Amino acid sequence: MPKPLLTDDIIEDAERKRKRLERILKEELEQDREISEKYDKLERDLSKNAVYKSRRIENAKQKKRSSRVNKWLLITSLVVIGIGILFFWYYF
Repeated sequence: MPKPLLTDDIIEDAERKRKRLERILKEELEQDREISEKYDKLERDLSKNAVYKSRRIENAKQKKRSSRVNKWLLITSLVVIGIGILFFWYYF
C-alpha cells in the first residue's frame, strides 16, 4: 500500500518552515531600509491592482445579474400581456 502524499508531519513541517521564513523576512525588512521601501511600494501596487480587479469582477457579476433579471421581467410581462389579450378576445 503506497504511503499517503500529505501526512500530518509533512504539513506541520511545511507550516513551521513558512512561519520561519516569514519571521526571517520580517527581520530582514526591519533591518534593511531599502528592501523595506521596495517591498512597501510593491505591496501598495499589488493592493491597488487587487482593488481594480475586484471592482471589475463585481461589475461583470452585476451586469450578468441585471441581464438575467431583465430577461425574466420581459418574459413575465409578455406572458401577462398575452393572458390579457386572450382574456379580452375571449370575453369581448
